[in-house]
Amino acid sequence: MMSGGAEAKSKMELAWPLSEVYSAALRFVRIDRGCKVTERDAEAAYLLFECTDGEKTKRGSLELFPTRTEGREAVRAQVALDDPSYVEARFLDLLERKLRDERGTPPPLPKRPPTEAHSRPDGGA
Repeated sequence: MMSGGAEAKSKMELAWPLSEVYSAALRFVRIDRGCKVTERDAEAAYLLFECTDGEKTKRGSLELFPTRTEGREAVRAQVALDDPSYVEARFLDLLERKLRDERGTPPPLPKRPPTEAHSRPDGGA
């Protein structure tokens, strides 16, 4: 449980596979943000962490949920920080940027088979 104030949770859909998002998220929290990971579980896809801001220690959590978006593997990332919701949204934006920088553009959407109306010579009439 977060200390102080309301517990906001910001969410974002990420179009990369769970394994790629988890490993990038771990590096993002530990290296890019300089936070201490206090608990993690790759199988359950979550991180608990603490960041020191001057003399104050702030806690956070990042949970990743596998989903499917338009026929491809994706991840819903949910973060909760001891900060206002705009800081959470920025956190997720920076995580997405890290994924784009390291992994490139998300994999393309799979081609959809033609609908029956388009595949019939009479146009489906």
